This record gives sequence, C-alpha cells and structure tokens, in this order.
Amino acid sequence: EMSENKSEPGIDLLRGRGYVNGDAHFVLAAFGLLGGTLRAHVATRVQRPKMSLDPTDWKLLSRRDQADGSLTLAAAEAGTEAQVVTVTIPRSEDAPSLGLLLDEIASNGDAGIVAVEGLIKGGNGEKATAPLLVGDALVAAAEVGRPATGVSLEGLPFDSVVERLSSLDSAIGVVVSVKRLVRKPRATVTIRFPQVEERADEVLTLYEGANLRRAMLSSGMVLNDPLARRFDAGVGTGDCGGEGTCCTCAVEVAKGLDALSKPSSQEIQMVTSRFPRWRLACKTTLGPIEQDEEIVLRVQPRNWDGFYSEDEVDVDGKPLARDRKDEVEESVPVRVDCDM
Repeated sequence: EMSENKSEPGIDLLRGRGYVNGDAHFVLAAFGLLGGTLRAHVATRVQRPKMSLDPTDWKLLSRRDQADGSLTLAAAEAGTEAQVVTVTIPRSEDAPSLGLLLDEIASNGDAGIVAVEGLIKGGNGEKATAPLLVGDALVAAAEVGRPATGVSLEGLPFDSVVERLSSLDSAIGVVVSVKRLVRKPRATVTIRFPQVEERADEVLTLYEGANLRRAMLSSGMVLNDPLARRFDAGVGTGDCGGEGTCCTCAVEVAKGLDALSKPSSQEIQMVTSRFPRWRLACKTTLGPIEQDEEIVLRVQPRNWDGFYSEDEVDVDGKPLARDRKDEVEESVPVRVDCDM
C-alpha cells in the first residue's frame, strides 16, 4: 500500500516509491532505455527494451568532465546499451500531475537510481509524446520552452529527484529525459576448422565493432595459416601482429558477409580482389548491424580440402591437394591463387 506524505505539495510519497504529482516537474532517465533524437543507424534498429527494475542491470560512473562529482548511468552488461529518450508530458493548472509511478531501485544515500514503475491510468504520463516504459531511469527534466529551468536527475536518490521535480512549474508541460536499457543487436559467429584438424566448430557471440582476429585469439583459436605467404615480403610466412600486411589471418566468410565492415583498398588488393569471400581477420569488424545476424567463418582457408589442384606442391615437393568435403553455404567464386 502507498502511504501519503504532504510535505511536498501535490506529491504522494512512499519510501523508495512514489507518484509524481502537483508541483513536481518530472524528467525521466531510463536505465537501459533510450529515447529522444538518436543517430540514424540506432533509430532504425529493431529495439528490444529490457523493461527491468533490477538495479544490477545498471552501473553508475563518475563523469570526469564534471567537477561537482556528477554521476552517469550506463548499462552493466555488454549485451545491452543505455539509450536516451526524451518526451514531453503535458500539464496545466487543472491537471498538474505528471501521472508517473516512480521506484527508487538503488540508493546509498548520496546516489541512487529512480526509474519508472508505471503510469497512472488516465494521467498525463499516458499522454506523453512517446511511450514511457517500465525501467526507464530518470536523467533530466525541464519546463517546456524554458531550457534554463532544466534540472539533472541522473544518479540521484529518490528524495533529491522529487525535490528537483517539485521546483518546476506544475502548470507548464515538462520535457523529460530517461535512459532505457535496450538489447544490442548481436551476431552468432560459427568458426569452422580445416578437416585435417578434426576439430569441432566453435561458436562466438559478438557485438557491433568487435574485431574478428582479437575475438578468435581471445577464445584460443589459431588463425595463422601455415600455407600462407607474407603479402608484404612476397616470400616466406610469418605473423605481422595484426598490422594487415601478411595475409596469414585470412578467413573465408561462408555466410554473413554483409554483416561485416567493408574492406579497405589494401585488403581488396591483398585478398578480396582474388577471393571475394575472404577477409583479413585483423582488419575486419562486425557491423554496422541493425538486427541479429548469423556468420560462418572458415579459418585457414588454404588448408581446406579441395583448395589446391592435384598438381600443386609445397616447397618440399609434397602434394597440397585435399578433397573438399563440404560446400560453402553461399556461392563461392572460382579459386585463384592469392600469393603475389
């Protein structure tokens, strides 16, 4: 049950929870939820709000650019991001309430997280210019048309949030900003190894911006192809250390080529002009992506059965040819030797 406390005009309070009414001017900061004007590539994503009141979904970070010790909310998990959403809630002298049910989901006295728990049926919160969702964390508020009245709500405990909202004119609409936790698009990457290794496939989950080489090396996967010649030297083998000059970390993209970054002119010269489905893992990142993707990679593509013809031999005169036993899931161009 909710207990009433009239110490703040027009605001019904409960310890850690309350309706923001009357003189309270309310700006929402949504933990894990994002709103407002977004970058174009973010706005077109299929967004999946987490809609959670779990405080462990958030982390409070110090802002180095603020000498007053202001805190900022960020997503705690790699698979979610905090997006900022800005809405306008109408108010008037006859209807001053914001119509929001708030919950203090975390607090240590000096800092806290106040999030939307719900909307009052028929209240002004339901008339906001965009929907407010459960779990949206309050970050800022201001009177409509009066940006100078803006107050920060981010990282504050419940009482401080109520105090700042109450400083706004309740007869004027309020612009509220929240942070919303949104599930980030991801790629399920299946790594396949040459038949000679007799090794089971490995599966990675990667997010936009992840580098293929670093992700695979951190999972214990060997990328350096023993049959690859260094591009920069023309002869011999060896790892350039991720500088994109040796051609030894080339992978074949059997599925999901469009989900990867575009190749540079140097990479095109080294591999993709000869093998359109090959990429240098050290220079390839995931994205941009707008939805979940599936990617299939073949490491050490020269080691796969069927790559070399019957008459090709290594430097010791040993046959290089193997019978290729499986097919690439998408069309594969005719093989052309990539060595310079």
